[in-house]
Amino acid sequence: MTGFSPLGWCGLALLALAGCGAQAPPGPAPAAKPPAPIDQLTRIVEGYWDEHLPTEHAISPQFLADSLSIERRYLAQLMIVPGDQLDEPSRLTYDIFKRRREIAIEGFTFPDELLPIDPFDGMPQQFAARAVQLGQNAAATAAAYADWLRGIDDYVRWTQQAIVNMRQGIRRGYTSPRAVVERMLPILERLGIDDSANPYYAPLRSMPDSIKAAERPRLTKDMTGAIVDKLLPANRALHDFLQKEYLPRARAGIALSELPLGNQWYAYRIKKIIGTAQSPDEINRMGVAEVDRLGSPPAHEAAPAPAGGLVNGYRELETQVQAALPALFSELPKSNFEIRGAEWLPLPAAALYYQPGGANGVPSAILFVSAGKAARPLSIAGFLQEGMPGRHLQIALQQERVDLPRFRRFGAEAAFTEGWASYAVSLGESLGLYADESAKLDAVSAERRCAVALVVDTGLNAKGWTRAQAFDYLRTHLGVDDPDAQSLIDWYATNPAEAMACMMGGMKFRALRARAQQLLGSRFDPREFHHEILKDGAMPLDLLEAKMKAWTDASK
Repeated sequence: MTGFSPLGWCGLALLALAGCGAQAPPGPAPAAKPPAPIDQLTRIVEGYWDEHLPTEHAISPQFLADSLSIERRYLAQLMIVPGDQLDEPSRLTYDIFKRRREIAIEGFTFPDELLPIDPFDGMPQQFAARAVQLGQNAAATAAAYADWLRGIDDYVRWTQQAIVNMRQGIRRGYTSPRAVVERMLPILERLGIDDSANPYYAPLRSMPDSIKAAERPRLTKDMTGAIVDKLLPANRALHDFLQKEYLPRARAGIALSELPLGNQWYAYRIKKIIGTAQSPDEINRMGVAEVDRLGSPPAHEAAPAPAGGLVNGYRELETQVQAALPALFSELPKSNFEIRGAEWLPLPAAALYYQPGGANGVPSAILFVSAGKAARPLSIAGFLQEGMPGRHLQIALQQERVDLPRFRRFGAEAAFTEGWASYAVSLGESLGLYADESAKLDAVSAERRCAVALVVDTGLNAKGWTRAQAFDYLRTHLGVDDPDAQSLIDWYATNPAEAMACMMGGMKFRALRARAQQLLGSRFDPREFHHEILKDGAMPLDLLEAKMKAWTDASK
């Protein structure tokens, strides 16, 4: 063993002596202070919005797996945040975020991707509608045209994946109702025809002046080639698959309960749409009671068509409504909406359809008016419901709340938005808009349609109703004609439980107002009530109820 030399020992002694008079070495750095719960929450919800994958029309297995992974990861992160240490506004964000992640995760249990066909608002119609709207946008740029052009490849992949999924659905016992497939076939047939009337050519029929002349030939060539070589063949292939391979194997019935896990699937959809786990039987009874309260539709003459046409009639109505709104609302959205005529609307038997705008109002929101062969009489109640002070006011105000987390600014809660729109119809009297009996009956008709939906949706999807039973109920209690009744039945079959949002949400809003009026008496101010109910954006109805009860009690 090698020993130390004397010089080495001396060196160590000197070092030791020097250490005796030296300052002790610094200890470990103090641990970083953990972020405050509110900062943790902000990081999580904003990170989620940056990373989340929108799942509407998502049918790729890998995309869905990635989406589920994101949902689970962010829910796990949220559960570490001490919710009881958050202030009231942050706790509301916590509760909404947690609820939405839990609902989203549960939804992956059920194979929506195996039923991709929607003859009312499906992917093919939405992509065609984008083309039409691009052609109608006088301010569209070459970049907007290029963006739609790039979307063609994504759409083609969607059609191919849809076929793969439906073949898998056949093997697993998940098929769409035959009536739904039959309704989809003529749509795809029309979208597969190569003529100038095809909606895909709309951007080329009216290219705006904002696109430079030098760019037009290239865009025209590229878009024409992509339409002819990609879009039209994709729609023809999907049409032929549905007609020849899928339709013979589609199910004759229309109830969701007929499918594997059908009853659980319907229960989940109810919970997702209305926010509570009420049973189909309970909802059906509520619907029957509301239909009885509202009575049968009386015979009455519809309002005469406006002299300047329906679109101009709604524009004049908008001016009238805007002038009356300050009596009931202390805040109105900064962004407006366009009013356009449309040959086709995604909702059956509808006079109007609202399409929200983008962030910061770009692109602008649009209120589509049914102006084709199926045009409806001008409806004041419909305008209040879809436009102002209904859907547009609620969604636009929410999007303008820059203090809200983005998942709340741009997220959705069906029962809240649909319920608010239904409640807005009841404000027509206070706004001085229901001047004649026809307008009042139209308002009752809008509420009756929501009530009837509870009965027919649950009847078809959970109580074993036949198509004939649903048809007779719709004809009796809505007074619609045969084509509208058939369209409504197919819509309920395509979108189980979605129609419940209108009545269930509307009843909640009216109940909250009644309670506030009862407790506050003469101190009830509708402007303050409306501000409070809208200022935090859409949320599940039970959270809304708790919030509004606390506000009402504090205002006494």
